Amino acid sequence: MRLLGITILFLLSSPAVFCQRPKSGAWLSLQLPISISQKWQWHNDAGYRTLGVSSEPLQYLYRTGIRFNFNKQWSTAGGVAFFFSRTSFSKLNDEFGHEFRFWQEVNHQYPVSDKLNLQLRLRTEQRFFEATSVKAKYTTSRFRLRSGITQKINGKWSLQFADEYMQQHANQKLSFDQNRLMLSGIYYLNPATQLQAGYMWLRWPDNDQHILTIGFIKNISLHVD
Repeated sequence: MRLLGITILFLLSSPAVFCQRPKSGAWLSLQLPISISQKWQWHNDAGYRTLGVSSEPLQYLYRTGIRFNFNKQWSTAGGVAFFFSRTSFSKLNDEFGHEFRFWQEVNHQYPVSDKLNLQLRLRTEQRFFEATSVKAKYTTSRFRLRSGITQKINGKWSLQFADEYMQQHANQKLSFDQNRLMLSGIYYLNPATQLQAGYMWLRWPDNDQHILTIGFIKNISLHVD
């Protein structure tokens, strides 16, 4: 009985036992790229990520920047981003930490055929985390490599498979951050608008997650081709 009492007391005094990273969740995204000319584009995307299988928010984000298209295969972009993340995985916690990022990327698309397209993206990030009740402020750098393949099925549907690997530099040490393996279906409402839905297996250094992804993309053009 004494051992049982000590165990119960330990569990009650250790919130982390009940606040492990959820095994699943949903990521909702909205992308509104605005073409200013044939070469220049204003990048905009926002996201809402849930805490497990619920509507409770785990993270909000907004990313913006400028993209330059060298041609149909190569482009580069850079900008800033704002992230607001819950400081623990407990639904009882309503504190969100603030993160500011600079980001830069290079993209390459290689059309294998009329229906098959390969993508490669290298992105770097400089991340600035503000202090919270559980952590002091700190900064890190992250390197992300995303490769993908998109297969067009017909005029309305495509299938996309992608993998994104990330390494982070913190405390003068470069280490594995996460890996995202994604399979998505793409439905084209019209040439400028698409819906995406899929599954992502997200691997962290200590565990993994199963994520439902839903995205809406609307391309807006302010110029005449």
